[in-house]
Amino acid sequence: MNKYEILFKEILDGTRDGKLKWKQLNKRANSEVIFNPNLVFRQFSSQLTRGDSEFTVILVEKKYEDPAFDFYYEKYYVELLILEKSELVISITDSVIEKNDMNKLVDMVESKSDKAKNLFRQSRASELLEKLPR
Repeated sequence: MNKYEILFKEILDGTRDGKLKWKQLNKRANSEVIFNPNLVFRQFSSQLTRGDSEFTVILVEKKYEDPAFDFYYEKYYVELLILEKSELVISITDSVIEKNDMNKLVDMVESKSDKAKNLFRQSRASELLEKLPR
């Protein structure tokens, strides 16, 4: 495993275990560190501590039209940005991490984010079930 794969595994495991808490951000947030921020359709943020340093992990989802298909076909792209004090430290893409693994992280983050938790809150689900006709 290279250093990027080790870091990615730590983020993936931390997300799975609930050690990393994710919140959904406005799609325009962090535009100063995102390459082509106009392509962003969703992003999430979490905090990662390594040693004495605190890092912000930004998961960015982008979509763009593919010129190879005369712009009729949209492609999906994921970036993982690591920031320290609002400065970009590294960017992890599918050039160093398998696309399937990146998508696995997106699926986990989406379901464990603050907004998804609010949507699927147990008490809310119970309230809705109680209102159903019997």
